[in-house]
Amino acid sequence: MKWINRIIMAILTVFVVASLTFFLVRLMPGSPVQVMYLELIQKGIPANQAMNQVNIILNVIPNEPLFQQYIHWLGQIIHGDMGQSIQQTGVPVIRLIFNALPWTLITVAIGLLISFFIGVLLGVLSAFVRERWTSSLIDNIGSVAHAIPQFVTAVALLYIFSVLVHWFPSSGAYSIEVFPGFNGPFIMSFLYHMALPVFTYVLTGFGAWTLQMKASTVSVLKEDFMMAARLRGLKQNTIMGYLGSNSILPLFTGLMLSLGAMFGGSVFIEGTYAFPGIGNLLATAINTRDYPVMQGCFILTTATIIFANLIADFAYTKLDPRITD
Repeated sequence: MKWINRIIMAILTVFVVASLTFFLVRLMPGSPVQVMYLELIQKGIPANQAMNQVNIILNVIPNEPLFQQYIHWLGQIIHGDMGQSIQQTGVPVIRLIFNALPWTLITVAIGLLISFFIGVLLGVLSAFVRERWTSSLIDNIGSVAHAIPQFVTAVALLYIFSVLVHWFPSSGAYSIEVFPGFNGPFIMSFLYHMALPVFTYVLTGFGAWTLQMKASTVSVLKEDFMMAARLRGLKQNTIMGYLGSNSILPLFTGLMLSLGAMFGGSVFIEGTYAFPGIGNLLATAINTRDYPVMQGCFILTTATIIFANLIADFAYTKLDPRITD
């Protein structure tokens, strides 16, 4: 029953955030609907005809009250319709999102897992040698990597590896010379093009995992069962297994939440590399005031964070028997 309540609360949270997003994006200055309407007026088209043309092209009514627009939008969402893009006339928002989503999912998942793996290893190492200079070096590297903004790291990597040494392409997800599909040339081209975005995710992500894993490991090392394991003369591999399994548990929820956080961060990374994912789609929609696309991307990011947290809570209770539902 508790999990049913949590699921209902998660759905309500997504709904509330989506509703707030609806009003916020429409309160932003520079409406593309108004721009198109004024352009038609300047061409000599009467106001009523211009209004009708905008309504037909964009499926909106320029002078419709905001609350009525919300009711209309709400009816569309209930039926699974996020509307149509304003800039790409006639193209459903859901199609744009589904086309961009795989690119982001692959790069974010790979970057997140690699950064998590590196951070866990460095965190455990730093905890074991915390009395030596090696620990301070690892901590400082992790802190600096975590502190540098993603867009700064992305621009620096782009300049070094694309402009200076020409090792990696500066934009796109694959070469125009290959045919998209499940074939060798396309896969190799995609891996080559996604190297820099993934590297950016790794560099900006491993530092936090390193610091968190060290703190968790140091805490577990002080537990009574770890002292008992040493006194009983257990093998080092067995002790390390106990240490790792207990230290990594607190990081599990953060790992799931980072999936949603990286969706938000992909705006800077994909925008820098012109990578055709959700982040680049959202950045383009913000620049062009494409309300429906902006809302769709915001709803996707919000839902990802909320339901990732829900899944993490559920899995955490199964992984750690000390935690009750």
